[in-house]
Amino acid sequence: MDLNGEYWTTEELKDQGVSEYQIKRALKAGTLHRLAHGIYMREEPGGWALLRALHHRYPELVFRGHTAVSIYGHRDTVMQPVLGLVPKGQRRPGTERVSVGRPRTINGAEFQGLPVVTPTEAIAEDSMLHRVGRLKFLEQLYSGFDGRERFERDHAQLTQDLQDALAPLLGKCVVGASSQMERFFHLELRARGIESIPNFRLGPYTWDVGVEKSTTVIDLDSLLFHGKENSRTFIIDRWKANHAEMMGWGHLRFTDACLRDPVAKRKAIEEIEHLLEHRAATGPGQAVAGRVEVGAWEVHDHLRNVT
Repeated sequence: MDLNGEYWTTEELKDQGVSEYQIKRALKAGTLHRLAHGIYMREEPGGWALLRALHHRYPELVFRGHTAVSIYGHRDTVMQPVLGLVPKGQRRPGTERVSVGRPRTINGAEFQGLPVVTPTEAIAEDSMLHRVGRLKFLEQLYSGFDGRERFERDHAQLTQDLQDALAPLLGKCVVGASSQMERFFHLELRARGIESIPNFRLGPYTWDVGVEKSTTVIDLDSLLFHGKENSRTFIIDRWKANHAEMMGWGHLRFTDACLRDPVAKRKAIEEIEHLLEHRAATGPGQAVAGRVEVGAWEVHDHLRNVT
């Protein structure tokens, strides 16, 4: 048989002129492999081809657990049996290569063209992945400005059992940070009992660190993005600091050079601790009436359409 592709349903084989007799002969000869009822593969079922074939035959199947972790890119292999979820009333794969559950609801997404559960659910189920790998998985997939918001939404959808399984990781996990430097800095602050929030939103601006109960925000600036060559960021930084002041929030700014120097970093953390202690004693500042509440890009015409 001269066929194109990695996998076919019975109907697709027949459409290419393959008879049932030819299918049986190919199966016996090992040139065709049955994955499950009504679906065949060119090679022995395994790896990504196996997942793509399953999705092709059972589009309602949503991958979970260690299989979802592989799809997200945090396992080198696709382990068997493949783990999945199928909505009630839908057909489940008739093969021992797939272990399927039928939950009341499925919180699915799409990644690499395949349906998967959310990263939080995948890692909560996959206890075989070592702790460092699980931390890296969560931090990478929930990084960036909207990372914390996405994590909180996905975490809230977990069953209590899965939330409990994930709980031991969360004390060491920094979701929502934009860089490794920021992640390490948050861990140092938390080790000192400071409840820091990555990529904290205050009005129209995002700060690298927010300590909400002390109404304090902190930025960690690098010359690469905040140097004199970047005039747009230079202007926005000034309006951003002014906005925090007018809101009655305490604000501090440090550089990546400060964090690379052990003495400077220690002093920076001490400054943060002193400010938080001061604000805990004096209370939050009073917001100034009539303050500018829009971003600098709404104030400067030449910043509006620049990305």
